[in-house]
Amino acid sequence: MLGEKYLEKIFARLDSMKGEMAEMSRIIWENPEIGNEEFMACELLCSKLEKEGFEVERGAANLKTAFHASKKSSKPGPKVAFVAEYDALPEIGHACGHNLFSVAAIGAGIVIGEIIEELGGEIVVMGSPAEEGVVENYGGKIYLIEEGYFEGVDACFTFHSEDETVIERSLVTSINIQAEFTGRAVHAGGSPEKGINALTAGMLTMNNVNGMRQHSYHGDVINGILTEGGIVPNTIPDYCKLSFSVRAMSKKNLQRMIEMLKRCVEAGALVTGCEYKMNIPKRNYDDTLSNHQLGLVMAEVLDKLGIVYKQADHRNYAWDAGNISYVCPVLASYFKIGPAGIICHTPEFKEAAGSEEGVSGMMDGAKGMAATAIEFFVNPDLRDRVKAEFIETVR
Repeated sequence: MLGEKYLEKIFARLDSMKGEMAEMSRIIWENPEIGNEEFMACELLCSKLEKEGFEVERGAANLKTAFHASKKSSKPGPKVAFVAEYDALPEIGHACGHNLFSVAAIGAGIVIGEIIEELGGEIVVMGSPAEEGVVENYGGKIYLIEEGYFEGVDACFTFHSEDETVIERSLVTSINIQAEFTGRAVHAGGSPEKGINALTAGMLTMNNVNGMRQHSYHGDVINGILTEGGIVPNTIPDYCKLSFSVRAMSKKNLQRMIEMLKRCVEAGALVTGCEYKMNIPKRNYDDTLSNHQLGLVMAEVLDKLGIVYKQADHRNYAWDAGNISYVCPVLASYFKIGPAGIICHTPEFKEAAGSEEGVSGMMDGAKGMAATAIEFFVNPDLRDRVKAEFIETVR
């Protein structure tokens, strides 16, 4: 590695920051904020970056809890970004570990920023709200892309929490869709023949979706829940609302799944005589394409640190980091924060995100990202290989 001479220094610097980084992570963990309401977390991270000499823009991409922080060298060089996310899940809190990898991104950005004049180029840290698809206008990274914040970025790094360390994980594309049925309410015993049952339309839709599963490609999934279906049992429901998570292995497959869902909804409405409408967002999470050339460097770094890892695998998770991977080279790794077998979005994962092992995983992620980024700064051949792979992958 051409950046070998920097590693001992940046690892020692991150170790010196461990206490402060752990405290920041703990504050975010103890004060969970759902998407687009992460005001405390956003300000905590922005203030730290300003203190470390970064030029910080709050409210990036017209999102109240997004930010863009930058530190530039007077010498030319690549532009590298670390991306943080810091939203929690409703009710359960930080059961996805965002409190950890948001702070890891800050830490990695700070140690690079301290030597950016020598490296040349620019280091950027971006704060991205509402990664969890549980609020309207979710997917902050998509808005940052659309507003041009990733223009000129040569490489981007982020990481996610997990029960194991995986350098390159391919993920699926996804979208959340709502379907609503409107019928006619009447007394269920007095004149049911005059009613139009919206709940029946919803139930038929669910059955239709289940009936189509055998015609889906492996990894393409529609999962639905009933969010509204009536108020009292002695009245024919005149309104029903369903919410679906649609996932697919590729953009092409996702469109196929959306068309399949449309037919299932239309059939439910046709049989019952209900009116229906569907809310299909204009934005979706793209599949994640981690850059293998960056992943090979990360493997060298983790070997030096003695961290056990898996080079690559696939999961049916979806992440708006995937959208970034279509506009610049990305390494979106997963780092172990707790015991094997813990699963995201569970109480056990929340506890891991607030544990000492969680802090250790956060520090591993910060070191891995920072060291890989340094190699990208100093190694022109690596930059050429990363760019070539990116062009070939997204073609």
